[in-house]
Amino acid sequence: MQIETPEKQEISSSKSSMQLQIGSICCAIKCQDTNMLARLRQHYLDFLTEGPVDVSVELSGVDQLKADELEEALSETRFIHGENNFRTTSNIISGTYDLARGTIKISGEKNLANPDLRINHLNRLLSLGYYTACKVRYNGNPPAFLVHSCGIIRQGRAMLFAGPSEAGKTTVGRLCGDCYGQVINDEIVLVSRLPGDDCRLSVEGVPMLGGLPRRIKAGAPLACIFLLKQSKRTAVRELDRTEAFLRFMRQVITPAYIGQKDRRAVYALIAEFSDVVTSLTPFFELEFTLDRQSLWRAVEDTEVMLEKRYKKYE
Repeated sequence: MQIETPEKQEISSSKSSMQLQIGSICCAIKCQDTNMLARLRQHYLDFLTEGPVDVSVELSGVDQLKADELEEALSETRFIHGENNFRTTSNIISGTYDLARGTIKISGEKNLANPDLRINHLNRLLSLGYYTACKVRYNGNPPAFLVHSCGIIRQGRAMLFAGPSEAGKTTVGRLCGDCYGQVINDEIVLVSRLPGDDCRLSVEGVPMLGGLPRRIKAGAPLACIFLLKQSKRTAVRELDRTEAFLRFMRQVITPAYIGQKDRRAVYALIAEFSDVVTSLTPFFELEFTLDRQSLWRAVEDTEVMLEKRYKKYE
């Protein structure tokens, strides 16, 4: 189905709405629960923006399930898509959408918007909103992809520490502190090609919530990617491209827009993006302990090695 790109909406933030910048995408969140919206504004403070909106998400809710009951239901739920509507098997979420207008209406439990929920539905919602806006604005070809990783800027370049839940992304962010770099996000970042440069990638902070209280709207060229492995020792092993490709694919957040039914197209996007990233970026497996000094000594040794390699090929 060919979707015409709509004219961007002009929505001013008010007591019932806010606008978030996610890369080149502006996502409006509307909610009549002003207390919850005020709380979310504090979480997303660095990413609040004004101006043209690419996609608008309207939230309405009921208060029937407790947080623990909702988490149990979420762990077993899956989405069922109809024609311009959707619901979950657990019936805790339902909604409608109009891609031509860039609007999504979601009804569900109020606790779904609770940033303290163990299963972070807010991140899922923003990821869905981001990729839906990419469908509307870029015809399904996202200019940047969301990646599960802790992004840290050191000496003007970004390093990613990637891995699934419990791999240690937040731990690395905490061990960084203020001494070893600037943590832009400990859970999810955006990765894209630098404008006008097909040979380099860039990393940018996003408003998605992680284990650390601060998210920063900053970016830098990508230097390398560490795939995390908690261990009883600290060690770095460079990965060949095949292993890096297979492991990195699992860390790319599925670029499915709302109403997406073609799984093969989604997997193709992930594979194509992973191929680009592994062709341009050095990959390492990083085993680490909770010893801060040994972790950053290993990172610094990797930086020195890469610097010598770059000079060799200049």
